[in-house]
Amino acid sequence: MMILAVMMVMTISANAMSYNAAKNEALFLSDKMAYELNLTAAQYEAVYEINLDYLMSLNGHGDVFGIWWDRRNAEC
Repeated sequence: MMILAVMMVMTISANAMSYNAAKNEALFLSDKMAYELNLTAAQYEAVYEINLDYLMSLNGHGDVFGIWWDRRNAEC
């Protein structure tokens, strides 16, 4: 989880992420999680959707550890 937090902090800019940027980050994070956790295809899809929803909900650096962070972690 620490790696995930560091990657989130590094990728968040002052403005909201574009859909393509969020999609690329969600794919990267999901691939990494699938490799490390040996996820099934269904689990991978669920993790991808959760990551994409989380990344699309961010509007700035202050949102990284806000309510959406807690919601995302509760869904994983």
